[in-house]
Amino acid sequence: MSPWFKRPEVSSPLAESPVRFVSAATAINASRRQIWDLIKPPEKAELLAPGVVCGFRAPAVEGFGEIQVFISMLGGAEHVFAVEVMEEIPEELAITRYLGDEDPAARMRYFVYADDDGATILDVGRYFTLPAEEAENFAKYEDRYKSGCRRYVEKVKAFFG
Repeated sequence: MSPWFKRPEVSSPLAESPVRFVSAATAINASRRQIWDLIKPPEKAELLAPGVVCGFRAPAVEGFGEIQVFISMLGGAEHVFAVEVMEEIPEELAITRYLGDEDPAARMRYFVYADDDGATILDVGRYFTLPAEEAENFAKYEDRYKSGCRRYVEKVKAFFG
């Protein structure tokens, strides 16, 4: 099993829930490097993420991957959140997680590849679990998370025309 699927020691009831996955993909008229140069640096987050006004790399912390910090304005209030880049293959794949997420399995996957026709594809996915009492609402969560992935890939695509 890949190390980014390993769960940290937590007492969350979500730790025993099945991991679900949703994604969205689109062909983009740009090279893998161009796409990566847009989606990877935290300083460019304000171009792609609603409400983000500032993004930057935090100093290295032993035992963690690259930490990216974002400041956003939502509803007139300032919010700060941090993301760890857990795994990265430059210009191809990144696995991230929000630090402090209540879901110990929550991960985002950014995958850039060329399809059989040579088109560059951006595929963004989300891994998540649900509390047992929310299992019956899986479709609602699936739709919400998939919609977020779809909005993101479409925003990146629009950036390149």
